[in-house]
Amino acid sequence: MNLIFLLNGLVNITRVKFSMSKFLRILFLSTLLFLFACGSEEAANVDPQIVKVVDDEFSPRVLRVDPGTTVIWESGGANNHNVIASDGSWQAISSDYFEYGIITKGDQYEHTFNEPGVYEYYCPYHGTNNKGMVGTIVVGDVDYTETVEAVSVTLTDNVLKVGKNEQYTTIQDAVDSANTGDLVLISPGVYNESVTVTTSYLTLRGTDRNKVIIDGEFMRENGIQIYETDGVTVENLSVRNFSLNGVYWNTSKGFKGSYLTVYNNGDYGVYAFNSTDGVFDNVYASGHPDSGIYIGQCYPCNSLIFDNVVEGNALGYSGTNAGGHLYLYNNIWRDNMSGIVPNTLDSELNPPGRETTIVGNLVIDNNNYEAPTNRFGVVAKGMGIVVPGRVGDIIEKNLVVNHDRYGIVASPMLDANLYFSQHVSVKDNVVLDSGYTDLALAGPWGPGNCFEDNVYQTSTPPLLEQLHNCSSIDSSNLIARFPLQGDPSGLMMLAGFFADAQTTELDKNRYKEYPWPKEQENMKFVDINKPSPAINLFYVPDLDSIQVPTNLLNEDLENYYNSEKEIIMSGVPISSPTIWQLLFQLYGYLMPFVLYAAWAALAIKDIDSNERVNGSMKYVWLGVVYLVPFFGVLVYHLAGPSAISRSMKLAAIVGGLFSYIAILVAGAVISGLV
Repeated sequence: MNLIFLLNGLVNITRVKFSMSKFLRILFLSTLLFLFACGSEEAANVDPQIVKVVDDEFSPRVLRVDPGTTVIWESGGANNHNVIASDGSWQAISSDYFEYGIITKGDQYEHTFNEPGVYEYYCPYHGTNNKGMVGTIVVGDVDYTETVEAVSVTLTDNVLKVGKNEQYTTIQDAVDSANTGDLVLISPGVYNESVTVTTSYLTLRGTDRNKVIIDGEFMRENGIQIYETDGVTVENLSVRNFSLNGVYWNTSKGFKGSYLTVYNNGDYGVYAFNSTDGVFDNVYASGHPDSGIYIGQCYPCNSLIFDNVVEGNALGYSGTNAGGHLYLYNNIWRDNMSGIVPNTLDSELNPPGRETTIVGNLVIDNNNYEAPTNRFGVVAKGMGIVVPGRVGDIIEKNLVVNHDRYGIVASPMLDANLYFSQHVSVKDNVVLDSGYTDLALAGPWGPGNCFEDNVYQTSTPPLLEQLHNCSSIDSSNLIARFPLQGDPSGLMMLAGFFADAQTTELDKNRYKEYPWPKEQENMKFVDINKPSPAINLFYVPDLDSIQVPTNLLNEDLENYYNSEKEIIMSGVPISSPTIWQLLFQLYGYLMPFVLYAAWAALAIKDIDSNERVNGSMKYVWLGVVYLVPFFGVLVYHLAGPSAISRSMKLAAIVGGLFSYIAILVAGAVISGLV
């Protein structure tokens, strides 16, 4: 283009008279050069397109691009994933030892699509080649409409029996032969297989919970995996020794896991992702390096979790970005590394997590540091109920006893973004014998968090219920509206915990060696041959009838008091702080006050000796410095009559702040926090 303009300019300057034919030839050649230049620029500037790999979804699920576009998959999920073409022609990473390779958080994979067409792909750990965690790249101007399967709810009463002397010898064969609404009835035995369900409204039922065992031998990913399939029930059996999940629903409306024993699996016990209208009841889960029970990325979830016993996991319950008519009640969460931890993370879509109701649970003795764990378990260890970065959760009538750190804590959540706890209600709980403090509100915080009528011994900050009482939190009460509430060391506390977790060496195989559970109670059937698909399960429980669950204790409450009390200063345990706790919680929290004290001392000295500040003005400026924290002293130095040299003021104020931030950032980088 510049060459053409230059030639035209030369033509005008020299006023050369061309014949019409010469002019047309030049115009034709110039047009060709223009089109070539523009075309080359367009071809060279096809921007790469990003697909986010989160838990457990590709975002966007369908991406349209031009030919020649490079697609980059960025892994931001906490789980292991892979990206594999449905036809097997390409994949992100392969493995010499396992069936599939693994990409983890922070990894990228790119592939250039030169030819028009429809390219489907999937994650083998969380989907099949056409259901579950799947995605599509549409290249060029081709016709593509995402297929939607017709919904059929015609149910049958067929029973497909599985066992040594039955019609089917493997569960998968029976599932593959089943029709909508069938019952797959499984006889006692150890079944070394992974089962994939893509037929709606099936019931998978064991005849004996303790003797029907699906065993992955630590060589298979998921025990029972249900992908984009509604209404599937799994009940009265055991699932163990899988490298990822015991029983896993992905994108299902209607799910039920009942009277299941899930143990020693490499990620979650029972796991419902992007699924709604479900129930987990009478589940026993142990030996998982993430949580025993998990519901993630749903709103409203319309789901119930009740009458379960969960122990010996990193987290008893975890629910990332989940909520809305999600009820946890009458469960026992004990002897995990941490108890109940609904949370907000950027590794799944639709943050923040919100509106989970936690009522009538026994949360006790979650200080099991020998449990299998991932890094998030290390962060939350020794805590009963933790609601980081949550909005609108209700925590009532729980019995929370004997935790090394916190009983109940609402805190910010630090991930790729920072999320604040907001409108969390903590009422009528019994919280006792916590090592740090029984109730805690860690700042920064959002509006509306409240605490009322809890039985407890200690709180952070002090007077927590008086300053954050639920009856007055939305009123015109001056104290209720006062902005400086909560513990501002909370974010630094969280940063210290995360930094500790990043530098902790984890035994990834510990789940394989965790002790097996004892036999559990079998499900009782009026008719064992009658299917029970997961249809219309959700209801709102009668919360008024639920009481603090002292009836779930095996001994008198006093016998559980054995938590070691810790002296805490600014969120730092005095007896055994780690280097990262000292850096983030002590230095990070206290250093601004040290800087403020230094600036104030400098101002007071200058006021005393400054000839430009005479008489009563000395006391006026002293009042500004004393009565307006931080800002008063800055006003004096930067806009007032300070006689201190400009270079000295910049060194003391700007230099001090810069050094403070630089040390925190360096610590975050060195520790692996960022």
